[in-house]
Amino acid sequence: MNYSLDTNVIISHFRGDKFSEDTDNFFAWVKNSGHELHIADVVYAELYTGVYLSQDPAIEEKRLQRFLAVNNIEVKYTSSKIAKRAGELYAKHLVRNRKSLKRILPDFMIGAHAELHSAALITWNPSDYKINITVKTPVEVME
Repeated sequence: MNYSLDTNVIISHFRGDKFSEDTDNFFAWVKNSGHELHIADVVYAELYTGVYLSQDPAIEEKRLQRFLAVNNIEVKYTSSKIAKRAGELYAKHLVRNRKSLKRILPDFMIGAHAELHSAALITWNPSDYKINITVKTPVEVME
């Protein structure tokens, strides 16, 4: 199975937040089950925002790259088809929510990317995504 990851799943591992134990269990489960993981380039950019905001960007970049390599997480790049679908999803959201900017365009890029490249999107915020594939938390996908 091929899964797309939302940024918050990877950040959970690095921050050691309330989801980190389940997040780490998810990554171990993926390794043992042979599933494939990937992230959209916009997720990669969001992760690098954290790298450059850290006290020591060189060390943080090494940590990030090691984590991606150990977990065999591939970065997939945005195509015009994904950008077009993200624009469509974002426009529908703005119309439904009276132009509320509570959610930002990168979230829609992540959703559109997942639709094209995977069987499911894994996130700690499944209610944020109204897309045409399965959206689950790391815990739900392991069930």
